[in-house]
Amino acid sequence: MGLTREGYRIAVAGAEDGPSGVDGVGGGAGGGGSDVVDEVYEHCSLERPLARLAELAGQSPDGLAVVLDSANGIMDAPLAALGIPVLRADPPLLTDGRTTARSLAALGRSRRGALTALPPDGWTMAGREDGIAAAEAACAPVERELVEQGMLLAGGGGAAPLVALTFDDGPHPEYTPQVLDVLARYDAPAAFFCIGLHALAHPGVVRRIAAEGHLLGNHSWSHAYLPDLGPIGLREQLGFTADTLARAVGTTRASSWLRPPYGGRSPELLRAVAGMGLTTVLWDVDAKDWSRPGPGIVADRVLRAVGPGSVVLMHDGGGDRSQTVAALPGVITGLRRRGYRIVGLDELLAARPARTF
Repeated sequence: MGLTREGYRIAVAGAEDGPSGVDGVGGGAGGGGSDVVDEVYEHCSLERPLARLAELAGQSPDGLAVVLDSANGIMDAPLAALGIPVLRADPPLLTDGRTTARSLAALGRSRRGALTALPPDGWTMAGREDGIAAAEAACAPVERELVEQGMLLAGGGGAAPLVALTFDDGPHPEYTPQVLDVLARYDAPAAFFCIGLHALAHPGVVRRIAAEGHLLGNHSWSHAYLPDLGPIGLREQLGFTADTLARAVGTTRASSWLRPPYGGRSPELLRAVAGMGLTTVLWDVDAKDWSRPGPGIVADRVLRAVGPGSVVLMHDGGGDRSQTVAALPGVITGLRRRGYRIVGLDELLAARPARTF
């Protein structure tokens, strides 16, 4: 499963055939075997390629596994929900994060033993937690510098009772409008960190976010673990998303804010992002709404953890977000009862909450 600037690409390599070519569309293009498929899905939601992969899995007598890399973090959970095994190709097998569907299919055929099988209830980076934690710990000196320069907002440690609400992984055609409806009802600002592929599929939702005065943020093209990428891959992941958001709202630059997926970062990444003129936004309050524990628990998690200068992480895409929508009124009213004012990220950044690293 690969990605392009226009959408998704599927290539299937059978047991005896090589991976399909990259230019044809339809079964057998460039491959020569009946089980070889090369298909392109452009400007569409994730459901279309997922449905095709489910169909292919049902047609495969020997089973089908999907090979992804860490630059594709939007497919793992949906594929697991369909019962389709997922294999991850890590950087030693890749080239600068520019992996194609064809090359991933080839890896699945010829080097399956070098790939990491993701657990059905796991996440894209399962098995790499220690390395990720070490990379984030090494960021402390750079993070201090960027906080002082106003190029990083971590959340928490502020003096004024200000809080920012942020939503990741959209836009979603159903849940993002519902979140926007609640925010409008309570006159509350928020920031939406958009995945580029989702913005490409739903530009009208992006336009509504901006038209209603909310901030647009960059959340990469495909929910990538950004420290794995080389310079070209990083420019593509962030640049494709920036261009898509700008086209949707009719500006030359729609956002100067970045939230790295998973909060994944390294010293090199943080410096590279700052060099692009982007302010990195992390968080100190995680609603963990993706776990769907119930609206009351989601709201309670936020209200228990919040403090002056907090940045609250929630989600408007990436799955069923009905509980997030249901929890949001309680979050907003609960914050205000506690004396907090909900503000945009720009105002929170201007207040410069300190953080102890």
